[in-house]
Amino acid sequence: MINLKDWQLNKGKWLDTDLALMTSNEGWKERSHKKGISIWQRPFVDDKNDLFRWRLPCVAAPHDEVFDVFTNKMIDYHHYWTAEYTGGYVVKEIDENTQIIYQQFNPNVPFISKRDLLYIQWSRKIDDKTIQTSFRSIVLDDFPVPDGFERIDWWGGHLFEANADGTSQLVLIDRENQGGRFPAFMMNLIMPNYLTHQFESIVKFFEKGGMEAHKKLPDSKNTALKNREQTSARF
Repeated sequence: MINLKDWQLNKGKWLDTDLALMTSNEGWKERSHKKGISIWQRPFVDDKNDLFRWRLPCVAAPHDEVFDVFTNKMIDYHHYWTAEYTGGYVVKEIDENTQIIYQQFNPNVPFISKRDLLYIQWSRKIDDKTIQTSFRSIVLDDFPVPDGFERIDWWGGHLFEANADGTSQLVLIDRENQGGRFPAFMMNLIMPNYLTHQFESIVKFFEKGGMEAHKKLPDSKNTALKNREQTSARF
């Protein structure tokens, strides 16, 4: 995981690295191919959890709308494509293109702890038809892991590209270290099926109307908001 100083020193370089990973096939190996979408895999530096990638060639919404959902409204709609998601909120706005976000997840599996995620995301407009977002797990001294949770170390990015017909393409690169005792080999084994389910749910979300046709996660069901209240009271 990184800290704010790491991000400040490397944010531009990391955007360039992520863009190359999302646009070039060099170093990638196709792991699976389902519903016309390939899941690509490659080793990740300094971690036994591999990096994965998929590209959705036709999402039923303009690229800037898809960008808005994944970058600005993720905490409201994430539960539609990640069943384990139970809530989140924006911790801090660094600038108009950069936010620190907190999320919680409950796998509802015996002997598997709940997970949480604290990450920084930052974006840039490449041209009128392309927007990029990168994200990295981050450490904040005043943001401890709640009791009963393991913190995920997340790394990756999105690329949002316009199609001529008003639809868009969406690329994801994703490396997840679940922490705790969850082994890397198991994560590498299950990720292709997990990502396939995820991209199918994302496609359906936009085919069925996107934000206009789906309800936000209610505050009453947002477990992360309870964590914010407890953290505020503690500090």
